[in-house]
Amino acid sequence: MAREMKDISLDEGDDLLIENGDIVIAESTATHQRQLLLNNKGDFKENPTVCVGVFNYLNDENFDGMIRAINVEFCRDGMIVSDIRLNKDGSIETDAVYK
Repeated sequence: MAREMKDISLDEGDDLLIENGDIVIAESTATHQRQLLLNNKGDFKENPTVCVGVFNYLNDENFDGMIRAINVEFCRDGMIVSDIRLNKDGSIETDAVYK
């Protein structure tokens, strides 16, 4: 059974989401996935080996390495990955939830 991951919420600019003077806590699986995809290895000092850095794969013609890296990082973060797919429009579609 998937569990709900709660964390500090971020707004569209990746800044803390604050409402009525308080930091907002909400379900954050999508935010965690987005951060793992967009950040590069080494971006987080506390754990420099995490993240995918999908922009590093832009010039690759074979996206298998990117899909594999996403799967590894999501699993390492505690998610169960059912599907990862690269759509024709270039978007990445994931089906992964926390255990």
